[in-house]
Amino acid sequence: MVSEFPPPDDTQSEWTIVGERIRIARESSGISVRELARRIGVSPSHVSNVERGLASFSVRALYSVVSHLDISMDSLFEDAKWGASQENAPVLEAVPDAPQAQRTRLDESGIVLRRGERPTIHLGNRRWERLTSGSPLREAEFLEVHYAPGADKEELPDFLHHQSREWGTVIQGRLNVQVGYDEAVLSPGDSISFASNVPHRFWNESDEEVIAIWFVLDEGTLDKSHSDESDNSRLFGAPRHM
Repeated sequence: MVSEFPPPDDTQSEWTIVGERIRIARESSGISVRELARRIGVSPSHVSNVERGLASFSVRALYSVVSHLDISMDSLFEDAKWGASQENAPVLEAVPDAPQAQRTRLDESGIVLRRGERPTIHLGNRRWERLTSGSPLREAEFLEVHYAPGADKEELPDFLHHQSREWGTVIQGRLNVQVGYDEAVLSPGDSISFASNVPHRFWNESDEEVIAIWFVLDEGTLDKSHSDESDNSRLFGAPRHM
């Protein structure tokens, strides 16, 4: 297992840091770019772009990468800035301790996942909590995402795009979203669905933490004959980083 990564440079973007760590882990494991791409279901050029900090992986792809490279998710993100220094990073509300539940065979089999046992990733002003202990579908991710309040309009997160489709609904707070060139604010009960190859980003300008439920499905698993996406999505051909 790879355990040593170079410390982040303040001038590097978050995906430059993570991409470099993925490259080091991949080379240490003796896996080629083409082979890693085949294993996680993306193109070799996409893996290469991620390693150079020019693109990003979806949540689903990240979990697949760490599994195939035999590294921890924490090793990729530890000490990375993700838009804010660790000293000044926004503080997310702690997850309240759930009442101690008696463990059952459903817990042991992974069918039931208790709140306090969710796999969690902290990304500065975001926290991803996986809602499944282990999915038989590497192509899908089911998440609860927390966004810290007080995002600075002048320091918005970079746009992301990847070959997936996303569905989300807000259950607390007001979430700012941008898909392509258009923006909206989602309130509790509002939902969103879009093709992830369109550049997109999310942030929280309010003074209350936002909580949203998110489902991400790899595009390769979608039945194109039933897709409601048309070529109009390509009209949003914005740059990778804007």
